[in-house]
Amino acid sequence: MRSGSVEFRSVADGSRYASRIGTDGSFTLTDQDGEPRCPPGEYEIVVVQIVLTEDLAADAHQHGGTVPRRYADYYTSGLTTTRGVADTTPLLVTLATGDE
Repeated sequence: MRSGSVEFRSVADGSRYASRIGTDGSFTLTDQDGEPRCPPGEYEIVVVQIVLTEDLAADAHQHGGTVPRRYADYYTSGLTTTRGVADTTPLLVTLATGDE
């Protein structure tokens, strides 16, 4: 995926932390004020792919592999993580591209 966003929603209070996904797959979560942060806690995750179509020739743009739509909805993504107080490990979000 080369264009999209990722969003984490706190299971405890529903607060959200989001980021655009870079062309290298990296992201930096920010709060609603644009401050880079994601407090410790349990989170549900969604990933939304942005695909340009119609007025742009498909062969002129590479969006990367298609991300299954289930990852764009909190009810179906199945993606979760728990961050600890002292956890500074970079987070890796892995998506299955098949219809498993």
